Amino acid sequence: MRDLGGLPVAGGGSIRPGALIRSDSLDRLDPDGLLAFAEQEVSLILDLRGPGEADQRPHPFADDPRYRLVPMIDPRRERTRDRSVERTLGMIYRSSLDRNARCIVDGVAAIADAPPGGVVVHCAVGKDRTGMIVALVLSALGVPDEEIANDYQLSADCLRDEFDEVIASLDGEERARIAERMSSRRETILQMLEHAREHYGGAEGYLLAQGLGSDRLQRLRNRLVDAGNAQS
Repeated sequence: MRDLGGLPVAGGGSIRPGALIRSDSLDRLDPDGLLAFAEQEVSLILDLRGPGEADQRPHPFADDPRYRLVPMIDPRRERTRDRSVERTLGMIYRSSLDRNARCIVDGVAAIADAPPGGVVVHCAVGKDRTGMIVALVLSALGVPDEEIANDYQLSADCLRDEFDEVIASLDGEERARIAERMSSRRETILQMLEHAREHYGGAEGYLLAQGLGSDRLQRLRNRLVDAGNAQS
């Protein structure tokens, strides 16, 4: 779990502290963690997992009015997925950006429409679905690619012990495949942002093209960007 506050925005200003927090699934919190989380000023807990995942690992705040389950994977489009062309994690992200556009925009819209307060975004381990949504939001608001890549890469450190144990138990091609799937390399998220730029004119163009709306984009900017240091 990490606060994205302080990341710089092009033209001046920065992401507002406490406004956008990324995490792994909150069912991983121990009792002390749950108590600490309950004290935070959070207005939305955005769960990007699928319904099956949420059933298997029930959310500790499922009955809290702040909780929303907004799956990032579109099950209807998932049936058309061609995994044979997804040789790297960057390729998976790029195809997911196209395939899951409706669900991705639903998640970003939920952030824009949340009541005043902080927003916590998470999936299962907080790397892929969370990483994609966060990267698109930050890029649309003007956070430089390098800063987004720096944040994305932090997941490798956070998950290293857990993932290394899984990878060590495998051999051969399966080991290589899972190691790639569990990676958090800077170039992976940069490739996704480049895909958005090449095919949609950037993250902002992608979100607008998929129906977010300019009013929601402005609400997103108003809630997340502290323009106090913006240059005139």
